[in-house]
Amino acid sequence: MTLKDIADLAGVSTMTVSNVINGKTSRVSQKTREKINSIIKEYNYVPNLNARSLSNKTSHIIGIIIFLEDNEYDSGYNSFENPYISTMIGTIERELQKNGYFAMLQSVSRNSDIISLLKNWNVDGIILLFPTSISTLKKLIENTPCPIATFDSDYSHPNLINVLSDDEKGLYLSTKYMINHGHTSIAFVADYEGNSLLTRRFNGYKRALEESNIPFNPNFIFRYSPSYEGGIEAGRTIAGDKIPVTAAVTTADICAIGIMEGARLGGYRIPIDLSVIGYDNLTLCQYTVPKLTSVSQNVPEKAKLATNLLLKKIQGNPDSDLNSPVLDVEIVDRQSVISLY
Repeated sequence: MTLKDIADLAGVSTMTVSNVINGKTSRVSQKTREKINSIIKEYNYVPNLNARSLSNKTSHIIGIIIFLEDNEYDSGYNSFENPYISTMIGTIERELQKNGYFAMLQSVSRNSDIISLLKNWNVDGIILLFPTSISTLKKLIENTPCPIATFDSDYSHPNLINVLSDDEKGLYLSTKYMINHGHTSIAFVADYEGNSLLTRRFNGYKRALEESNIPFNPNFIFRYSPSYEGGIEAGRTIAGDKIPVTAAVTTADICAIGIMEGARLGGYRIPIDLSVIGYDNLTLCQYTVPKLTSVSQNVPEKAKLATNLLLKKIQGNPDSDLNSPVLDVEIVDRQSVISLY
């Protein structure tokens, strides 16, 4: 089965078939698209990617790069066990597949590894799963002819798609939610210093306290990694040292779940002795006991938007000028917060 065979069966030109396969369907009717796709499905036609790459000078491959800390990389950390990462990659891969693209995935631990890696990859675009340093992004843009998409970066450039969430608002909302339920002694759990994204969330926490005339207490800041293990340490410390807090907010659901477990190990009952709010609203929030209240930044929509904006830029779509969209956030109420009123 060739393009010409499909064109003959559909009664159209080979160019029309090629446009449908490559997603260039703005001038192809819905009826024609359905007819061509039906023939492709019936005959199990698989495009020759090598031939298409040579003729179009494109690979239809998108590189997805996960940046890990040195200690994570060296320890053999499995990033797919992180529900945030797996949710993002699952959504990105599905969107790429729907548009006729393929994903090439790699973890790196050093900024220099990214540039070195891309010299050996023939990709049409790049998605960086975590924000990297501004200097690295500049080098990537200078040395990489293809468009780049990332998340939550402080850097802007015409060739960079940067999808953000309203991070300060997120922690403002979770802290305000605790205050509205009668809590005034609220812990913040995350090692935010040196991390611009976490600092923005920390600023939201402080702003909510200030607006409610609640004094900021540095003893209520627990500088642990916003991971499950970091959450357990924070929960153990809060319960074991009898620190006078009634609530805890943090920057990741997985950390919030750790806080609940650590507090339980210290003899606390959740939410009777400690109320907890997470961040991300991942599916696993529905499976904890109690079910976890969380700030939703709509992770799947974030990944989907970045992927589609990247593909539009690759295809030269004139409507792809929106390079730095900011997604709204909201509280999803479940069972992990108790009212003190």
